[in-house]
Amino acid sequence: MFYDKVRMLTEDYIMRMINQALTVFLQALGLKKAGKFSEALQVFDQALESLLGLNASVAKQLDDNQVLSMLTFQEKLDVDRLLVLADIYHEEAEVYTFLGQPESSQSTMQSSLRFYLEVILASETNPGLELVQKIEALRHKLTIKSLPVETRLALLDYRDRLLSLDDNSLAATGLSRQDLQASLTSLDSADLH
Repeated sequence: MFYDKVRMLTEDYIMRMINQALTVFLQALGLKKAGKFSEALQVFDQALESLLGLNASVAKQLDDNQVLSMLTFQEKLDVDRLLVLADIYHEEAEVYTFLGQPESSQSTMQSSLRFYLEVILASETNPGLELVQKIEALRHKLTIKSLPVETRLALLDYRDRLLSLDDNSLAATGLSRQDLQASLTSLDSADLH
């Protein structure tokens, strides 16, 4: 009984964190759309702080594995928060591109890709079209060799998971088995060390 109350309070707290982060995230998207890129980055930082409960400068010093570890409790990944985090990083990467900061854009894009992949891999259901589209868009913007090993391995697992879908489910993602096989071959041939 006690543990159920603690779990409910924890879930309620996390949902409030996510809702607060989403509210701030939407403000940042508005600033981005208006071309106020520096302001948008500041507001994205606020969304990050709301989501993770850490100062944005501290959060950005964490590598992807540390973030994933931070969002894992009792061996269960908090995919809801991770998905919002991936969206924040995805949008931030675009802002860095507009500001002519390719290194920041690439780094943030790589983290976004890794987090989207981990969301799909942690899910027990078939991947949704929107998430597959985000992953594919990022994958086309990044070179395989530039990706950290963990991201390339997650990409391999993601491709295997897509290949295990039945024909109708795979067709719904907009990807073909041939394209997936070709992608797997190029990933397999990439140096994973």
